[in-house]
Amino acid sequence: MAAREIDTEAIQEYKALIQEQLDHLDEIIPRLKKGQVLGRLPAFGQLDASATARTNYETFHSTTWDNLQNLRVALSGMMATLQDSADLSEESDDAAVTELNSYEGEL
Repeated sequence: MAAREIDTEAIQEYKALIQEQLDHLDEIIPRLKKGQVLGRLPAFGQLDASATARTNYETFHSTTWDNLQNLRVALSGMMATLQDSADLSEESDDAAVTELNSYEGEL
């Protein structure tokens, strides 16, 4: 059976990439809050289609907000999982070194 190895450098690089995405989301999300640039409802006027346009816009805005929040949670979860993997890899490496040293001592 092949041994599994965790590349801690690759984990750190991937964490950096995810952190960049989280930082980008942290810039975008506040702009979608009520009263901010992207959080204001456009003036659709008084035409018959304006009620439909308003409803469609509100649905789109709400869906976008929810999707961004869910993406943020997912990326944060990925960061935590990657950190746990890196920590467990270090623990495993330390245990292997200790076991190898004790085995060598018995020889």
